[in-house]
Amino acid sequence: MHELQAQYQHEIEQLACVSAQCGHLGFVTSHGGNLSSRTDGNVILITPTKVPKSEIVFEDIVIVDPSGKILYADAKRKPTGETPMHTTLYRKRPDLTGLIHAHPPILTGFAMTSSNLLARPLLPEPILELGAILSVDYAEPVSEALAQSFAPVVYRSNAWLMRNHGITIGSPAGPKRALELLQMAEAMAKSICTAYLIGGAVQEIPESEVRNLEKVLSARDLPFPGGPNGEKSLTGLFFGD
Repeated sequence: MHELQAQYQHEIEQLACVSAQCGHLGFVTSHGGNLSSRTDGNVILITPTKVPKSEIVFEDIVIVDPSGKILYADAKRKPTGETPMHTTLYRKRPDLTGLIHAHPPILTGFAMTSSNLLARPLLPEPILELGAILSVDYAEPVSEALAQSFAPVVYRSNAWLMRNHGITIGSPAGPKRALELLQMAEAMAKSICTAYLIGGAVQEIPESEVRNLEKVLSARDLPFPGGPNGEKSLTGLFFGD
């Protein structure tokens, strides 16, 4: 075992486990998607390219520095081509310690439309734990342009819908928590589709009630969605106050 693998054994094991869960949940298919974890030593653990996420094991995880330079990789492995996206997000959002980019079917369906419903206040738990899911413009995969496309909204959310591509979700509590938030986002997307099938307009939670949720956020000691340079209130996030 390499010394960095030994040093970050627990974190690597968790990232490999979360990666496999993403595959088994159907949030990624074939070689799609990528996951990473930033350690307390500012070392980034990241999934390799061209390996199905459901098959990733401990030895597959690549270790890179904050610029993306490989510190350790198995002879058969290279880091995902979307490493620049991960390193850019970590550089801009030092509070995040886990990132998942995936293609869940319902969320990705939303990404293929111009709908902004995922950025609206529809359900209390996603408001509190996810905040608004904000959109980023389409950019070529595995490109620097993709990494830079997050700039307009990177501080205002922890969840970014990537037009015609998928979604990326970050968490200050590591990749396991990011997966929980991804499951919440996909469940909300399913609920929206169900509401449309039933008929009638999708009802938003009123601004006054979103303001009340600020008290819940504080009482539960939940981190405010987005980075330290982002919005400071839920009403500002959802209603532009």
